[in-house]
Amino acid sequence: MTGGMTTEQQRRVARLFEAAVDLEPSRAASFIASDAADDAVVRNEVLSLLASHSRAGAFLQQPIGDAAPELFDDDPALAPGTSVGPYVIVRELGRGGMGRVYLATDSRLGRTVALKALAPDLVRDSAQRERLRREARAAASLSHPGICTVYALEEVDGELYIATEVVDGHTLRDEIASASRRSADVLATALELATALAAAHAAGLVHRDLKPENVMRTGDGRLKIVDFGLARIDPARSNPRGVAADTPPITHAGVVAGTPAYMAPEQIEGGSVDARTDVFAFGVLVYEYASGVHPFGGASPLATIARVLEHDAQPLAVRCPDLPAGLSEVVTRCLRKRAADRFGSAAEIVGALKATGDAMGGAPGTRWWRTHQLVVAALYVAAAVLAWQIKEWVETPLTVAIFIVLGGVATVGAVLRGHLVFTDRMNRPRLTVERRRTRRGIVLIDFVLAAMLMIDAIATGGVRALPAVFALSLAVGVSLASVVLEPATTRAAFGDEE
Repeated sequence: MTGGMTTEQQRRVARLFEAAVDLEPSRAASFIASDAADDAVVRNEVLSLLASHSRAGAFLQQPIGDAAPELFDDDPALAPGTSVGPYVIVRELGRGGMGRVYLATDSRLGRTVALKALAPDLVRDSAQRERLRREARAAASLSHPGICTVYALEEVDGELYIATEVVDGHTLRDEIASASRRSADVLATALELATALAAAHAAGLVHRDLKPENVMRTGDGRLKIVDFGLARIDPARSNPRGVAADTPPITHAGVVAGTPAYMAPEQIEGGSVDARTDVFAFGVLVYEYASGVHPFGGASPLATIARVLEHDAQPLAVRCPDLPAGLSEVVTRCLRKRAADRFGSAAEIVGALKATGDAMGGAPGTRWWRTHQLVVAALYVAAAVLAWQIKEWVETPLTVAIFIVLGGVATVGAVLRGHLVFTDRMNRPRLTVERRRTRRGIVLIDFVLAAMLMIDAIATGGVRALPAVFALSLAVGVSLASVVLEPATTRAAFGDEE
């Protein structure tokens, strides 16, 4: 339609379209109707462009299984109980960009797996099938607690299936939606994610689809990167074990693969990708995790892509001033437009984040928290010694039993608190996860120990008053330290109460 417009009309169309593209549909229509009321040709052309933009954006925003169901026309869902080689289907878990995913049981080993049935259109070409086999073998060579394990690539009746570990937990997208993140959690999550991603980069693999939906937190608080379905071998790095040096990637330059909102500029433009592409996605993910807002978020998916290509994100330090300055600087560098200006790989991010954690470790509040942990550990030892002495003075089956139980409980408690102090000194960004894992156990230990001391005090009060007073005082001290001092020192050090 532009062929029938004058140069001035075309310029006006471009100006109005750029002004309206980020507005809500109703506001955009009102804006165009008002600003182009004198020229129906311009008005209709801008409205037509916005309609096309909206349809394209909706396609990018939909899961591929919904946006392009024809990919699965030749791939009917497998019914529960169906056997696929050694695997028995339990139920369908969902669809992804590479095919359907099922919960299945491996009859050979008796374990539960996630079985991904690759879409037929992706594997019809024999060369493409071979590339997929090689890259699946590369993914299977990864062995890291922060990466979902690939067990096998199976070919059954001409179809390809990838069997992986089943990860039970929730995604970082769920955590972003909950809006309950704390400063210490963000640093710990960023470091743990970067460490796992660094293992993939060290093995020569690029994930290419790193996003909150592809990072899960398990029940014990640990992160796992899942879905290496779009991973490719990075030719610039060491070759993964068992993969030939001349292995071509499953996609080529000029072919866009991934989720647009988390793609680096070079990935959007169909250029070559390497570890720095994942570094950009890491920056987007951590920015969104910390602030709850996508750094390049627009009114539509295409507007978001345009901002990735053309605009700089608002500094994370502005949105989240409570975050450590070092973390904000890491994210800013990850989001640079030119790949050469970013970190070379996730391993460099790990180093920068550890330096940030070390710099935080000297804060006065943290020193008080460490002192509290060591003092309480010393109280545990004192309680065990006192229980032994009471057993020596008044040896009865009860005092002997209390000494045995209290000694064991005190040992476990001292080890756990010592572990937290060690983590704070040697791997501080991991401390939030470790505090979360040990919190309930430590509280339980405190109250069991206090209860044992009180029983000891009652049992010996009629025979030796002084040891009974010591035991009672120590029981009260440990209880108050748990319910009063522990939350106070935790808030002073980390700004939260766990």
